[in-house]
Amino acid sequence: MATVTYWFGSWVAAGGASYLMPGATHHWVAWGPFSYGHSLVVTAHPVVLAGVSRALAVEDIQIQGDGSGRRIFYTVRNVGGEPVPGYGVGYTAISS
Repeated sequence: MATVTYWFGSWVAAGGASYLMPGATHHWVAWGPFSYGHSLVVTAHPVVLAGVSRALAVEDIQIQGDGSGRRIFYTVRNVGGEPVPGYGVGYTAISS
């Protein structure tokens, strides 16, 4: 039977000047409870207010492993037309 592991992180801007602007990116690395052969999913969820549409994409996902473990490298890009003041990142690992 498969086992699903989920964890969540977030980023919040320090103020208006530090919002994630349209077209801008953040580059991240994450360590998590996953191993060789796990299927991994990374999703970014923008903060949304009434009347404002925001969109994010997760790009360039890479897995690196060495003797100390495995890491996920990825990029979050603002693909919408509005600045993003914060977002959450959901991680899911599925093992068989």
